Amino acid sequence: MVAIQAAAVGHIGLARLETTDRSQLRRFFFRLSPETLYRRFHGPIVRPEQAQPDRLLDIDHHDREAVVAVLDGEILGVARYVRRAGTDSAEVAVVVADSWQRQGLATRMCSMLSTLATTEGVRQFTLSMQPDNPAVLRLVRRLYPDARLSYSQGMCEAVVALVGAERWA
Repeated sequence: MVAIQAAAVGHIGLARLETTDRSQLRRFFFRLSPETLYRRFHGPIVRPEQAQPDRLLDIDHHDREAVVAVLDGEILGVARYVRRAGTDSAEVAVVVADSWQRQGLATRMCSMLSTLATTEGVRQFTLSMQPDNPAVLRLVRRLYPDARLSYSQGMCEAVVALVGAERWA
């Protein structure tokens, strides 16, 4: 909580999510539209408990990391990775509050998350998304122009090689 509050007083800042940020994460959840929740979790979610908040707050800053965009102590977006056990590959998920979408927050959070991931030995991201979500597909193409896209069972998957922090300079 201290990191979130210190990260953004009067302007949008980025911070690492901490296990103590439960109340801010819960408030963030209630600011998301049903469509945004569906796109993030790939299924209908109506209560925070369905999103398994304990799992979302299971952060170790090595195999499980999350970056939040924050304004005045309130979360506006979350980007996270979870490393696949025993590999240098991690699954990524991103969500931004509806009123803050298309304002560059996902780009900023993904950039910071990528930098943190490479310092922890992650060399590849995998992103799963719905193929009828043009905004996230544009984000992937812009951030990861070399991403390999594949489609299966109604989902789109992007595999991205991370080449180091210099990629985001």
